[in-house]
Amino acid sequence: MRILIVSYAFPPYNDIGHVRVGKTAKYLARFGHEIRVLTARNQPHQTSLPVEIPAEWVIATDWWNVNKPAEWAFGGRAAVADRGLVVKGRLRPAIEAIRALYRRVYKQGVGFPDDQIGWFPFAVRAASRLMAEWKPDLIYASAMPYTSLLVAWRVSRRCHIPWVAELRDLWVDFHRYRFGALRKRIERRVERMVLSSAVGLVTVSPPLASVLERKYRKPTLVMLNGYDPDDSGEPVETLCSSQLRIVYTGMIYEGRQDPAPLFEALRNLKWQRHQVSVEFYGRYLEVARECAQAYGVADLVHLMGQVTHQDALRIQREADALLLLLWQDTGEKGIYTGKLFEYIGAGRPILAIGPSDNVAGDLIRERGAGTVCQDAKEVGRQLSAWMARKCRGEPVAAVPRQARTGLTREDQVRRLETFLMELAPARTR
Repeated sequence: MRILIVSYAFPPYNDIGHVRVGKTAKYLARFGHEIRVLTARNQPHQTSLPVEIPAEWVIATDWWNVNKPAEWAFGGRAAVADRGLVVKGRLRPAIEAIRALYRRVYKQGVGFPDDQIGWFPFAVRAASRLMAEWKPDLIYASAMPYTSLLVAWRVSRRCHIPWVAELRDLWVDFHRYRFGALRKRIERRVERMVLSSAVGLVTVSPPLASVLERKYRKPTLVMLNGYDPDDSGEPVETLCSSQLRIVYTGMIYEGRQDPAPLFEALRNLKWQRHQVSVEFYGRYLEVARECAQAYGVADLVHLMGQVTHQDALRIQREADALLLLLWQDTGEKGIYTGKLFEYIGAGRPILAIGPSDNVAGDLIRERGAGTVCQDAKEVGRQLSAWMARKCRGEPVAAVPRQARTGLTREDQVRRLETFLMELAPARTR
């Protein structure tokens, strides 16, 4: 089958959504399908992800950056990519007020439906050129950003090709939708116009699938993120050093994730706390430093900065335990993080902190992949148990192999392949 993947998010740019779409393309090609990918070049991310399909199958276009004014105001594109629209120092209150105004006015009108709308005309034009020499049987578009869905919708209508929409987060029904009522009414109409034309929908968890099925009455598939053994290899036993090494990879979303129970537990360990080291790798981690300082344990916390995806996977495998900060908002019960599946693939026990009533907590418990703690006392008990093993010269026990069953990227894309084959025109089956 010929499949055109339309996604702004794609390697070599290193972000978790880019990993998912890159792995989808890799395995659909490995299963024997003819793939082309329509994406954007020059994205504000580290260029460290491998492109795992032939380079000539990737059509990367230019795009207009509608956020240039904001990037200029907040220190330039590199600074915004590293730390977001954040300002420190004496001018912070005034600049934050300007930032709030920018979000209310500029982003409401210009970034519609998202900040990547400047990719739309370039992508549609590139797709039209592609159709002159290579016509797909099916278009598969992945969002976020939702501009990817607009591109697929336009190309589908123009070329009469069925298309499938993947929503890694809900669109207007996203519970943290941050725009006003007028924009929401308009955007709801746009969403319905676009998604109603798709022949099928894909999302990342059963709760999100239930919303889409109820709203659109279309075939809907849950495809989890998974992990790729080609990247991570087999989990390894950690060295029996006396220090307990806890690792976190990725970003921290201030107000949505809270490391405080871990730092409070470390403070409560008193003199034993020096047997623990907590390492954070990624972007937007200043909240961890500030929180650790507030609890008096900053000497145990190390902010290492962003690393490549391959290095992050290696670091995960070499840790004693892996820290997962669950979403604090009860509206995010249906959200898995892509990091969770990479953690499971690493084979190291997960220390999940936050509300336990969500799909991520359920998966950890069901798979025996770690422990879910809601407060500092629970965290402290788990740390003490792991530290006792280390003091006896024993490694922290690895996660059972069966915890990873069915969660590889290959397993998940195989389910997607079956779904797409059922939706494809009869001549391609």
